Amino acid sequence: MKQVFILRGLPGSGKSHYARQLAKELVDEIESRFVILSTDDYFESETGYHFDKYKLSEFHNLNLARFIKALSSEIELVILDNTNIRKWEFIAYAEAAHALKYQVKEVVVGDVKDKAMQHLYYQRNVHKVPLKMINKMAYQFEW
Repeated sequence: MKQVFILRGLPGSGKSHYARQLAKELVDEIESRFVILSTDDYFESETGYHFDKYKLSEFHNLNLARFIKALSSEIELVILDNTNIRKWEFIAYAEAAHALKYQVKEVVVGDVKDKAMQHLYYQRNVHKVPLKMINKMAYQFEW
């Protein structure tokens, strides 16, 4: 069965960890090919992670193209590892997956609204997203 998991959650909530664990569990079970795709991949270089807000739109488009290519290659398990705070941020991914006959599951990782958890996510997010931004993202989160 071809599956897409669309992960959603605040920076530091454990989306990437969840993605790796999910792939390990499902790949062992169905012995399939898989890919985990994140727009953050485009901000990585040999010298580390360098976020550039001016590149964000371009990199989201590149990630979507890479996602569609993975679906077109009929990779059985495709995991989207982005924050996906608002529904419009991932609707194109979901529509492409449905069009190519993938089962789509949306997974919210972590507790978005809990202020104490937002502080924990701030402390452990690897991309140094400021607490104010995490709070803002939590406020903007669309269910």
